[in-house]
Amino acid sequence: MELVLPNQVNPELLPMIRQGLISPEKLAILVDLAEIVDRFSTTLFTEVEVQEKLKEQFGVLPDIITWGDYFQTEVASRYFLETEESLRKIVDTIRFDLISAHLIFAGKPEYYKNNVRSEALVSKGIDTVLWKNEEEESIHLEILLDYFENLGLGNRPLSLQDKVWYEAFNIKEVAV
Repeated sequence: MELVLPNQVNPELLPMIRQGLISPEKLAILVDLAEIVDRFSTTLFTEVEVQEKLKEQFGVLPDIITWGDYFQTEVASRYFLETEESLRKIVDTIRFDLISAHLIFAGKPEYYKNNVRSEALVSKGIDTVLWKNEEEESIHLEILLDYFENLGLGNRPLSLQDKVWYEAFNIKEVAV
């Protein structure tokens, strides 16, 4: 099944919109987020077989089908109280992480990925109060690996546009 890039808001967000919890500006940012994530992902959040079973059982497809759907609804639900500027930073961070995941893990052997998982497992065994930068980094690296594998990030090359954006983002963040 080919991924369909959403150009609208996921229906799951309609109650929040009706309640005035999401402004038109935030809505535009959330639409951008879904489009960004779906541009990177090569897999579906809800597999076709699962979609078919749910449609058979309930008569409708689920609202959360693509990874863009998932990220859009998750970010909207968690961060609807944030300002537009803060929400844009969150979306930029997600984009940065998706590109980073691709750059870090594309072409890496399985033993490298297993090492990342092992180090994260050790870090998770340490009380968070005692975490140092190494533990935080190992947990974050595992999150990036999860993105890479679950979203199928290595199955499509990075676009020139994303590479340029990433380099500019990196420079901008270092300069601040």
